[in-house]
Amino acid sequence: MKKSLLTLLALTAVAVTPLQANAAGAADTCKGCHNGSVAPTVDALKSKFKTADALVAGAKASKNDMMKPMQADEAKLKAAAAEIFK
Repeated sequence: MKKSLLTLLALTAVAVTPLQANAAGAADTCKGCHNGSVAPTVDALKSKFKTADALVAGAKASKNDMMKPMQADEAKLKAAAAEIFK
């Protein structure tokens, strides 16, 4: 009984670990470039765009080639914008 309970707990811990890594947030993806040297800071974006929807629209309208991968994933853009404006 103890052995099977221990095995179950170990398997649960292994299964949950990837979920915890993704819990950091969608906006963390943006911080790699939006640090002030490569692209405007997240705080600058918050002052430029007043809502999450406006931020998503601005990101989709960007002509910067570095934004192309993010523009293809609207769900990720919306999740990041929601996290930034909470």
